[in-house]
Amino acid sequence: MRTIILAAAAAALTIGGFAQARDIQDGKLLVKPAKEGKYVVDNATLGKAEFFGFVGDYVESKKITGILLRDGDHATDDQKHIVAITAQTQKIAAFIEIGGKEIALVDPKPSAPATPPPADDVTPVAPATPATAAAPATPATPAEPVTPAAPAAPVTLATPATPATPATPAAPAAAPTSH
Repeated sequence: MRTIILAAAAAALTIGGFAQARDIQDGKLLVKPAKEGKYVVDNATLGKAEFFGFVGDYVESKKITGILLRDGDHATDDQKHIVAITAQTQKIAAFIEIGGKEIALVDPKPSAPATPPPADDVTPVAPATPATAAAPATPATPAEPVTPAAPAAPVTLATPATPATPATPAAPAAAPTSH
């Protein structure tokens, strides 16, 4: 009985090792294009965002160094673009397999470099002509020290006035009457 359990455990580990070997080859994650702009990685069909997250997880956990887009002749330009920018963002290499040959993946839809906004109706300014060297400035003569002002005279505070007393006390409010 013990032999059977050990044999089953060894078989499970061996199959698990083969499963991992299928999705990574030479440090590259193997990806195939699928229909509707999706990707197949390790028998899982993923959308764009899922693919990006999957690659990020593999970069961290399995230390992949690149992505290989297999069957690249069946991939759309958008799929190639997503693989290229995913690899660029994850700082790994991107490759494509076309006709059995592996080559570096060139993004078919490269991002346009940021261009400055067009100038409004502005007249170009001609560069200024160099000015002639000015004569050195004469050093300023030191000013005479300022004499401090005389101290202010002491201020006499006024005494407070006596508060006014009300002439007549306030009348109490009338009591409410009930009907």
